[in-house]
Amino acid sequence: MKTVRLNIYLDDPILREKVKIAAARRGVTVSAYALMALRRQLAEDGLLPAAENPQEAARALDDLRKRTGPIGVPVRLLIEEGRNR
Repeated sequence: MKTVRLNIYLDDPILREKVKIAAARRGVTVSAYALMALRRQLAEDGLLPAAENPQEAARALDDLRKRTGPIGVPVRLLIEEGRNR
């Protein structure tokens, strides 16, 4: 896949620092962070299918797991049961 460059200008220097901090917190480059944000917004605007953004789906699933807590059955038992079927 060929990559193309997109330049943007920010109207606030503080915004640049916030983006750098947010990217660092996620352990990604500023470019990767901006690309995630652009994909998320394009999907919300209906210009990209949500399926094209697996990182956001995984993040949403992680958030759901945090909110719901443990499922009550140890995972090893679920795996064992699945193997026995």
